[in-house]
Amino acid sequence: MKLYIDTCVLPRCHLEEAALYRERFGPSVGFELLPMFDLPAWEDSLKQNLSLFADRPLIFHEPVWGVEHSAPRGSAAREESMRHLLLTRKYARVLQPSDMVVHLNNCPVPPGMRDRLLKTSLENLEEMRSLFSPVRLLVENTGIAALGTALLDQEAFTILSRDQGWDVLIDVGHANANGWDLYRLIEDLKGHIRGFHLHNNDGRNDLHDRLFHGTLDLRRLVPFILRTVPEAFGVIEYTRPQLHGQPLCEDAAALLGILAQPPECPGERRPSCC
Repeated sequence: MKLYIDTCVLPRCHLEEAALYRERFGPSVGFELLPMFDLPAWEDSLKQNLSLFADRPLIFHEPVWGVEHSAPRGSAAREESMRHLLLTRKYARVLQPSDMVVHLNNCPVPPGMRDRLLKTSLENLEEMRSLFSPVRLLVENTGIAALGTALLDQEAFTILSRDQGWDVLIDVGHANANGWDLYRLIEDLKGHIRGFHLHNNDGRNDLHDRLFHGTLDLRRLVPFILRTVPEAFGVIEYTRPQLHGQPLCEDAAALLGILAQPPECPGERRPSCC
């Protein structure tokens, strides 16, 4: 598993702090760049630090703040989304990421609006493919049930991913917070999964907590991932700058240690659901 670090953990508008992980881990760790064009100084920080991301494995995460794919064309939310996406494309052409993670929606899903929001999201996803070609788009399982933002449940996400032929990224924290069966999800979508967002939580809230602090047993899950989808990459996706530095370095080192262990035999410690 190739390992990446999401830049959301860096102190805001201080992308130069990514140098810490370059020095600590060298070429064994890449970056997932998450644009924050809603912050006035963020683009200047990116311009000044392009070299930190230009010579190692790199993927993009589309902007989250300011982008809503379920907003219809002609709406103010759609216009604002396009502003952020066109800025992102500008830097994708410079840095040439291999992949970009995308959301279907970020907003709450009102009762009775699911189908309409999903239809708009799917239309906008197709436009995104043309906008960012040849970057491969990875559809993420997003939304948190406790917040009312979950557009798809596990069954619907699985069926759509198969029917649409999506390349997907599984966010294990979102799945855990929504009570999804992660082992079944990975088995069902193993032909579509290209990567994982790795973080933890209390089983309800999207805390983006440290890998080994929460109700999700990543020491059990990661070996299962390695056996089931060995070519998939992993992204440590912490969103709080308080976890930048020593906490993230400790967790990345521990995860790299797990990844370096010899693979178990296929029958060993296999979850009962599978």
